[in-house]
Amino acid sequence: MGNIDAQPELDFSIFPSKLIAEALRDSGYKDTDHAIAELIDNSIDADASHVELIVVDRPPEPGVRYARAQTHEIAVADDGSGMDRTTLRRSLRYGDGRPDRRRIGRFGVGLPNSSMSQCRRVDIWTWQNGCDNAMHCHLDLDEIKDGATEIAEPRDEPLPDRWRTVTSSTSESTGTLVVWSRLDRVKWQGGKKTLEHTGRLCGRLYRHFINDPRSRRTITLALAMELDGHYVLNNDDIQACLPNDPLYLMTPSSNAVPFHDRPMFRNFNDRRWTVEYTNDLGIQISGDIQVTCSMAREDAINQQKSNVQWPQSYGNPGDSPWGKDANRNLGVSIVRAKRELELSTAWVNNHEPTERWWSVEVKFDPTLDEVFGVVNNKQHAHRFVNGAGFDWHDIANDGETSSELLERLRATGDYRAHLIEVWNWIKEQITRMRSERKAIVKGARGRTRHPDTGQDVEDAATGIIKNQSEKNGATDQPLSMTQEEKEDQIKQSLEDHRIATNDAAVIAKDTVIKGRRVIFQSIPGTDTRMFFHVRSVGDVIEVLLNANHAVHRHLFEALDDDPSDGERLSERLNKASFSLKMLLIAWARYEDKLPLDEKQRAEDVRMDWGREARDFLQTYES
Repeated sequence: MGNIDAQPELDFSIFPSKLIAEALRDSGYKDTDHAIAELIDNSIDADASHVELIVVDRPPEPGVRYARAQTHEIAVADDGSGMDRTTLRRSLRYGDGRPDRRRIGRFGVGLPNSSMSQCRRVDIWTWQNGCDNAMHCHLDLDEIKDGATEIAEPRDEPLPDRWRTVTSSTSESTGTLVVWSRLDRVKWQGGKKTLEHTGRLCGRLYRHFINDPRSRRTITLALAMELDGHYVLNNDDIQACLPNDPLYLMTPSSNAVPFHDRPMFRNFNDRRWTVEYTNDLGIQISGDIQVTCSMAREDAINQQKSNVQWPQSYGNPGDSPWGKDANRNLGVSIVRAKRELELSTAWVNNHEPTERWWSVEVKFDPTLDEVFGVVNNKQHAHRFVNGAGFDWHDIANDGETSSELLERLRATGDYRAHLIEVWNWIKEQITRMRSERKAIVKGARGRTRHPDTGQDVEDAATGIIKNQSEKNGATDQPLSMTQEEKEDQIKQSLEDHRIATNDAAVIAKDTVIKGRRVIFQSIPGTDTRMFFHVRSVGDVIEVLLNANHAVHRHLFEALDDDPSDGERLSERLNKASFSLKMLLIAWARYEDKLPLDEKQRAEDVRMDWGREARDFLQTYES
């Protein structure tokens, strides 16, 4: 029997260093650009006014076919407050965060996590008395695998000359430089692609910082080349990061011409809530939630309404450069401490390309992290996103009302009690914006005409009304208002029903000039009970269809000759026929539920309406 004492020494540590070193690399960052954003977070938290992202490429090997430049190092430099010796050393430790809810970062894993997810070594130089007096510290993955268990003591080391030549932050008395080397997980090959993707993301994540004139904060992107150990920077390769605003309200922005210096969307609605609750530690917490909704202006989705010179004509606005830009910013933007966490598509109908023309931004205070379910890499607010499509009936007990449910959730400390009203409001606004966009596009496509005569429905109805008046011995009396006054009243009436100003003006002028007695128009209604409104303006009857009502969606839209609609004509006709029958059954059900003493009145209304319908259609046929 062998000697047990001669067996090799075994490692009984709970977390073997070789295993954990690789496991820490899979930290959930979506891409290289999101990992770089963690470094920029730290710069902003250090009150930097200028942040620089520098990507250093090595030129392609001469004589090698298809050779490309390879990314050698990635660095983020800033003119922030810098770090003292202890803070520098702690910055490379996992989970050594600061309990400060006013900061972007607070979990203490951002710098080491993001760095190790992209490279095998990260170096930091920081200074509080000029970069000649900088301190240096590093974290090396291979050293961890070889058994290193502590962050090395920072040492005094001036900033290397190669970095002084490509950064402007080194001229400041305080600052920090973070460098990634031995890159082995960078998504894109070559610095240009890395800067292109990161620039677009940073423009979105930090748009509120960049756009705030009080902070005067700038982020620049630069591509440098490594030549014989020296770094060379071409000034033409330095670009300022512009706001990439999913609400399309900020100017100037990174959006395409002609919407780079003018808003492409307009503010639709906004609202604020204050949330107060007691956390698991018994501490009273308070924070604000602000939601802003915006939707496309008319001239972004209809070239005929534009007052600017477009580069070219686009049959489908979604094919335009700004339409493609809007598609990349599709969804609900969730912003924490002025920094975007994510752009969630959970509220988006992915099968509908027109979803790009509305946007929602949700801003909340970091004190509400637990309510929103913010994860440690600041890329997701899972509790809030889970509320997309929320229906309170799904979680209510039998017979429980919505108010009783809310009271129960509050009593049990369920975070949803603080978000239900926000979710419902966002859902309502998205429905309204979809409806309003449809009304704008519907108006741009033209009017409803008879297939044989080509006559507008308004003109046909006007002729019938005039014939009826003549048969009854009545004649149209001149109105006491001028044509201009009549136009203004019609325009104002349409605007009151949320018809866009330009559309309202065109409809009003057309109605007066042609002497129409009827306006038949879809409107972005909000009350889903009434499927059409009737309103008189002088001698003109407005019939306004509620585009948000089910009748409009199932009947009128089913018959709309929309070339983007993939359904065949027979399918649309079948859908419309089915919807019309359901509409008649709904009236029958309404009458059936009435008390006996009201049934006769309903029958009289039905008879009168039927008589008018007969007269209109028979008169038109004759």
